[in-house]
Amino acid sequence: MGYPDDATLRLMEDGLSDLTGEGHAAGEMIRAVTDSAGRLLKLTLNPRVMRMDSEELAKELCAAVQRAQAAGERKTRELVGGTLGSSAPEELPDHTRFWNGLREMRESFDRSMNEQEEKVARRLRDLG
Repeated sequence: MGYPDDATLRLMEDGLSDLTGEGHAAGEMIRAVTDSAGRLLKLTLNPRVMRMDSEELAKELCAAVQRAQAAGERKTRELVGGTLGSSAPEELPDHTRFWNGLREMRESFDRSMNEQEEKVARRLRDLG
């Protein structure tokens, strides 16, 4: 598969910037929301979770965040697969590698377009 064009990359970037994952734990008394990079954006606790002992609460908090991250990863695979017209791999690389890969594709596309523009400019000069 070749590199996606600039419009496709922009579509993916826009979609990823708005993407969130949501996860629940402790009978939905804990709600976590993460961004497309898996960073925690929001954590909502029902006051009743404060009745849990600290060890159990910590375990449930982690579970909610991990579920939110997994949901965000699923959405990312769907977005990337849908945008590129193919399935995204089951295991996504870490987000840093993913964004670096997108940046490299965009830079490669930009270089290619600059080369094409130079060729056209040379041919126009040769004609003129």
